[in-house]
Amino acid sequence: MTLPASRPALLSLQFFSYPDAIGGAWKYTHEVNRRLAERGWPVHLITCKPEGARLADEEVVDGVVFHRLGAADSKQFFRLGRRLKSAIERIDLEHRIGLVHVHNPLTGYLAMKKVPALADAARVVHVHSLWRDEERINRLGPETAPMLFSPTWWRLLAIRYMEWSLFRRADSCLFLSRYMQNSFLDYFPFKKPRLRIISGGVDTAHFRPASSDAERARTRNSLGLPEGTCVLLTVRRLEARMGIDRLLDALRHIEGRGGERDYLLVIVGKGSLESELKHRAEAMNLGTKVRWVGEVRPEELVAYYQAADLFVLPTVELEGFGLATVEAMACGLPVIGTPVGGTVEILQALDANCLFPNATAEGMARRLETYLNDPEPFHALGLRCREQAVAEYDWGHVTDRIEEEFSLLLSR
Repeated sequence: MTLPASRPALLSLQFFSYPDAIGGAWKYTHEVNRRLAERGWPVHLITCKPEGARLADEEVVDGVVFHRLGAADSKQFFRLGRRLKSAIERIDLEHRIGLVHVHNPLTGYLAMKKVPALADAARVVHVHSLWRDEERINRLGPETAPMLFSPTWWRLLAIRYMEWSLFRRADSCLFLSRYMQNSFLDYFPFKKPRLRIISGGVDTAHFRPASSDAERARTRNSLGLPEGTCVLLTVRRLEARMGIDRLLDALRHIEGRGGERDYLLVIVGKGSLESELKHRAEAMNLGTKVRWVGEVRPEELVAYYQAADLFVLPTVELEGFGLATVEAMACGLPVIGTPVGGTVEILQALDANCLFPNATAEGMARRLETYLNDPEPFHALGLRCREQAVAEYDWGHVTDRIEEEFSLLLSR
């Protein structure tokens, strides 16, 4: 398992990681790690096995050495800390860790606070989102504060302590957007580490438009998408902050007003709210207007982007960047997203009409009706979407910036 050691070993810390599990931050971690490995960096990743997954404890995936902790370890705080410490000490003994790259605040806190082997390593924290805010939304829903001294209040206080402890130990913090950096500056009151914005990315060779109208028609047919129907696509984990419930409410508004053009909303992804959201759609009599696809393979995901007419991003809170947004753009698919977080920074440069007026169901309904009544102005943006994705968000550019940051820290 020993990789070339011409450069210091990089230790990457996640909770889960792609391809073991599907999610934006997990995919980001994997895409960056495998490109660093291609450039000669020895990269070791510590992650946890998803529940029920039959995966090796250690293997090389795309040049990255995966060290997987058990699913049972991930559920117990102190047990996770012990297993993490043991894994790090074993890696450091064999490869000498020069830099630790944290993508998950829990594993990062346990590693930086509890593992002496990392005392001399450069420490980089990638702030995909603020853990405390994620936990609040998952437990209470969007825009809801916990009751003072309730169990959730105490839990969020403990999470804040762990995040602050992690940030105080960091040499550098990386952010996917200016929105995420500003959120951090509002949240973290202590002396700041080095801060840098490095966006998310996309494999522009893999995510690309269909080569012709005939290929696109064949792709739609292979996916069972009806001809002559406007296909609206969203790729989301089915969790509270992702806004799928509001998007369904928006479709109810459209149906209530009797729109003329036929459409189908295709939802790719799964999550804890899947059953609840399906019941919601059925209760609104949207059964024929919504198709639930679940998780799909990477090559099939590209096909959905190529076959769709419009990508919809309905996030209501905490959109640090949005990998699915730039994946859609790289496929030449026009995007409409809520004016939340990093989405504004991506879409404002394209066209103001690419942003919903707000994140409410009515706001989404109005802009979607504008599109359904006159789609051509949006379709004309497809080429610009592709050009911007290639120029700004190709993973090669992103990895260049991260490698530059790592080299600077290691030279110190």
